[in-house]
Amino acid sequence: MSRPHRPSSLVHSAWWCEFSTRTPALGDAGDQVLLRAQSAETPAQAMVWIRLAVRALLSGFDPRDTERAYRWLDHGQWEAVARLKAGEPYAFTAAAGRTRVKWSARPVLFLPLAHATTDPPWWCSEPALCTCTARGHGYSGYHR
Repeated sequence: MSRPHRPSSLVHSAWWCEFSTRTPALGDAGDQVLLRAQSAETPAQAMVWIRLAVRALLSGFDPRDTERAYRWLDHGQWEAVARLKAGEPYAFTAAAGRTRVKWSARPVLFLPLAHATTDPPWWCSEPALCTCTARGHGYSGYHR
């Protein structure tokens, strides 16, 4: 009996980090502007990214948020890492005048991108490792 070709795992978990701002215009809520986004492989890497960004802008925060940010930098990010490990999103916000600054991280699932190639998608990239017996694949002449 032949077994179909099944990749080991197409999906991997990671954490999506965003840095955005919101500045209210006269009389409305204002628009949120995404300034930067990136992925992190672990909750700790996500917190490093947020921590570095908070430290870079710390001097521009309102006095109350500056104190809160110092407390968070001293010990608050460990709670954030625990929440991310538990699969919960996390956000840290601060004010700089009328502008609200927000860093957030949340767990996500990523699919790998297809490789840019002219070969048919069922060709193995590692023929020596392939034991696939699916029709039109494996040892039937489609190996490189």
